Amino acid sequence: MLPNHIRVVTTATNAELLSEPYYSRLWIAVKNVEISRREWLEELANLFRDNEVELTYPSGRAFEIPDVDDVFEDAEMRWLSYYLKDDGSGKKPKAKSRSLDRIRLLDLYFRVKHPSIAAHFGR
Repeated sequence: MLPNHIRVVTTATNAELLSEPYYSRLWIAVKNVEISRREWLEELANLFRDNEVELTYPSGRAFEIPDVDDVFEDAEMRWLSYYLKDDGSGKKPKAKSRSLDRIRLLDLYFRVKHPSIAAHFGR
């Protein structure tokens, strides 16, 4: 049993992360957070280190937080700049990321730090 102050946060399923509406809502949220691309690595690492949450998969199995630097592989976060490019309309991403690990960590950022925003991803 977890102490009362530890919150359980469940990750999105692969199907959710890959669905067009969910992906687009997450993309908009990331795009609108006032964090520079170079600050994201530190923001994610600090979030997962400093918050008392237990992360689980939807099955209930524990989600082990991977090393953020290993997942993103680039201290400059050039990947994020590409991820945030829109299709010219300003409303849709230009392309989808092929890395579910990266998308999952961005999604977990909102599930942990901004759950009210994350609640709208699946709608």
